[in-house]
Amino acid sequence: RGHAERLAPMVVELFEAAGLSAADVDRAAVCTGPGSFTGLRVALSFAKGFALPRRLPIVGVDALQVEAERIRRDHDDHLVVVIRDVKRGEVFAAQYSNGVALDPPRAVTADEAQAMSDMLQAGVYEAESCDVRVLAAIAADVVPADYPAEPLYARAPDAKLPGGITPA
Repeated sequence: RGHAERLAPMVVELFEAAGLSAADVDRAAVCTGPGSFTGLRVALSFAKGFALPRRLPIVGVDALQVEAERIRRDHDDHLVVVIRDVKRGEVFAAQYSNGVALDPPRAVTADEAQAMSDMLQAGVYEAESCDVRVLAAIAADVVPADYPAEPLYARAPDAKLPGGITPA
């Protein structure tokens, strides 16, 4: 709660502490989830609002890929299953080889994620947060068009359209 109000001042503080300005930025990177509808909307809207007037490319990377890359760098574990708890008895999971996704992240039960791991004989790691240092390193080395800033929602929003219709 309160991310929308705190995010811009935090970025200003970060620029001041680093002795930089917005003009020093040549691309923006944003974690695309999985996460809540509102939280991802705040992050993606801020990134797009920051980048648009400067005509900066935006790189979107999901937290599972960030964690897979961190594991590859820190632990030299090349075949892994990365999960993120999205509550309600579900995790988002994906399989990675050398930091590259073998399949897109998807919602599964914890038991299904363990079965994925058993099948690959891979370690299971949890992406509890998104390490911004690894996110920035990934974003610096990729083609932005290959990493669109599209949200990976944990589930559909609780909000309903008129008539009780759930948005896609």
